[in-house]
Parts: sequence; C-alpha cells; structure tokens
Amino acid sequence: MSYPCPCCGYLTRNEEQHGTFGICPVCYWEDDDLQYNNPDFQGGANIESLNEARVNFKKCGACGPKYVNDVRKPLIDEIPFNKKGKRDQ
Repeated sequence: MSYPCPCCGYLTRNEEQHGTFGICPVCYWEDDDLQYNNPDFQGGANIESLNEARVNFKKCGACGPKYVNDVRKPLIDEIPFNKKGKRDQ
C-alpha cells in the first residue's frame, strides 16, 4: 500500500507514519514529522515549511525551485484516485 506525500499528494510513501526522512521523487520533500505536525515551521529536514513547499510545488513542480532538476513526473500508480474512482491525469 502506498501513502500520499504531505507536500505533493502523490502516492510515493511506503509507510503510513511520518518522520521516515524519505525523499519524495516527485517533489523532493523530505518526510519530517516535525514539519508535518507544524506545517508553518521552517527548518528541520527541509529549508521551506511544508505550507511553503506546497505552494512551490504548484508553481514549479518541486518543493523548492532549486530542486526542479531532481524531480520526476508521477508514475501512473502514484496518482491518487479521485472521488469518481478514476486517476486524475
């Protein structure tokens, strides 16, 4: 079973719990439970806060502009199902 990244929302995580310090290949967010529990906190495993990283992902496709060359598009099985039971493309 896969779980959503707290930054981009794609199903790139293998564990339900947060704080694994795994890096999402789609947005480059490093899973930090401190920032997950305090989404406005800057520091810890990531420079940007989680909320800033979410905005950055919508703008540039990565948690921060300096990571745009380190990310990839989501695989089909990483795209979550929408309310109609289909994957958004």
